[in-house]
Amino acid sequence: MVTHYRIETMRAGKIETVHCYGRMAIDMLTASRSSLGDRELVACRTPSEFLTELHRVEAVLGIGMPVEDWSRARRLRLIHLVGSGADSILPAKGLPPGVRIANARGISAPAMGEYAIAMLLGLAKGLPRVLESQRAREWRRRDPILLSGLPLLVVGAGPVGREVARRGRALGAHVIGVRKGGAPVAEFDETHPAERFAELAARAGAIVMAVPATPLTRRMLNADVLDRCAPTCLIVNISRGDVVDEDELAARLHAGTLGGAALDVFQREPLPPGSPLWDAPNTILTPHISWSSPDYPLRVAALFIENLERVESGRPVINPVEGSRGY
Repeated sequence: MVTHYRIETMRAGKIETVHCYGRMAIDMLTASRSSLGDRELVACRTPSEFLTELHRVEAVLGIGMPVEDWSRARRLRLIHLVGSGADSILPAKGLPPGVRIANARGISAPAMGEYAIAMLLGLAKGLPRVLESQRAREWRRRDPILLSGLPLLVVGAGPVGREVARRGRALGAHVIGVRKGGAPVAEFDETHPAERFAELAARAGAIVMAVPATPLTRRMLNADVLDRCAPTCLIVNISRGDVVDEDELAARLHAGTLGGAALDVFQREPLPPGSPLWDAPNTILTPHISWSSPDYPLRVAALFIENLERVESGRPVINPVEGSRGY
């Protein structure tokens, strides 16, 4: 059931009604209700509730809005995503002209940087295998990998990639960046264009995928790239499941031609019980949690309110999403 929270006094010239879609967005804005002033807050919990409200939506906070054609949203001025990925909404067919799309890019970067390094350390020290031996009461020594001096290939030089690079360098890794165009970035020891990814993978002791999901990044980590990796190479994916060919990765993990993997995102979520990734050697699987931190909801709500006010006053939004580039 749609819940309406309303304060009666309305102000002319403002966005009068704010919609939120999904549990996360509802929790964010309900907790920050006072910051919305006299705007009406409409909480939509199901696809049918949101589609029923679509004709009067002015601004919405959410993710995965169940809209195939936005042409009925004639009052729409702002779509704000609770995360950084825009693949759940683009290409936004029928979107009325002038609608701004913004995301929460950068808010989760510190948490994701910490996650990536935690996973690299866990894999480098063989923790999945160590824990298996512990449960089996077996005393088995294994030689760990040292991150200091390791060539760490970070694919993506946005806020998340830079956080991974900064932390990797602090541990003594030699951080190699891959980004569109290949322009230098201060946090990296060297940076190269995306076209050289497969070539650079052959140098890598570890690869962290931190790119947005776009048609150009789909299956970016594919069989050709994986075949070039050293048999001790470690793989971490914190971007989107579609940037990795999961079947090819799983096959190489089971064959022992890769050192290990840590995956937080998958092509299908939850990961199906029959996936060969579940029992792949030296592999850590987590349920899409790398972005999470205690202050994330309040920070996203604050960003949404700031962008709401920017739209009302005709100023550019923070973290705009550009449909032409896919993020």
